[in-house]
Amino acid sequence: MRHIAQDVYAGLEQDETAQAPQQRTVDQDLATSVGQEGGGAAVNSHDSEALASLAIRPEQFRLDGMHVLVTGGGRGLGQGIALSAIRCGAEVTIVARSGKQLKATALLADEIGGKCYTEEVDLSRPEDIQPLVDRLASLRPIDGVVHAAGIQIRKEATSVSIDDWRRLQAVNMDAPFFLSTAIARHQMEAGRAGSHVFIGSLNSTIGMPRVAPYAASKTALLGMARVMSTEWAGRGLRANVIAPGYVHTELTNDLLADPANRARIQARIPEGGLGLPRDVGALVVFLLADASRYLTGQLINIDGGWLAS
Repeated sequence: MRHIAQDVYAGLEQDETAQAPQQRTVDQDLATSVGQEGGGAAVNSHDSEALASLAIRPEQFRLDGMHVLVTGGGRGLGQGIALSAIRCGAEVTIVARSGKQLKATALLADEIGGKCYTEEVDLSRPEDIQPLVDRLASLRPIDGVVHAAGIQIRKEATSVSIDDWRRLQAVNMDAPFFLSTAIARHQMEAGRAGSHVFIGSLNSTIGMPRVAPYAASKTALLGMARVMSTEWAGRGLRANVIAPGYVHTELTNDLLADPANRARIQARIPEGGLGLPRDVGALVVFLLADASRYLTGQLINIDGGWLAS
């Protein structure tokens, strides 16, 4: 596996703007990148305006000057995502129910010289979400949010209780919806662009046994993100879903504890092994960064080729 530092350019400042996001037109892009006379003249290599539409800049892969909120940032994927964003220049606020886990991530952030703020909050209480966002946005504007918090229940569908269903949906589906909409309201009022990244699942593409509530919640995130992408695009806000394959975290410990089961899973992965939190973190950083400004409403699988095999 490659280290995230190999995937993301480092060290350059990101230009900041307080202006409202403006939408491009195809004509504007073509006019700046290609001459309009005689079927299109050669582009002048010294024309910075033309180059801006033709070639991406290294700093567009950076998150400098951005404030990103990461739920579930105390462990697993959320922790890896938070630390990846910090390494790429962002200030990050992590949200989780466990103060001990939050402290562990904050200590790791200190080791890499980053800024990490912690919020011990139970996001399954939707009435607490708007006050949380109002308070955080008053301290520092929120540029991006990553919904990495999630729980799993492994049961046959016929054994799932009403309480099982409601408890999982409150964390996996309700919290991301109300958190993103609360953040989007602040971003729209400020005329601030933003990126909303939802952590989905391969269950949005295929069916796996004994995870019906989880599959329902993650498939719902895909539908929500697609609607948000169409409603919010004109305001400079993007929404995308990442579907990780098999990554060894606390959420998959029980699944991978059986050596035979683990060997069976790994045998189907063309890449040859389980993913790492930093692999998902690299993709999240891209979706948060300006480099992905034209990407919205998409489901991106990151599974080492598992679905393709």
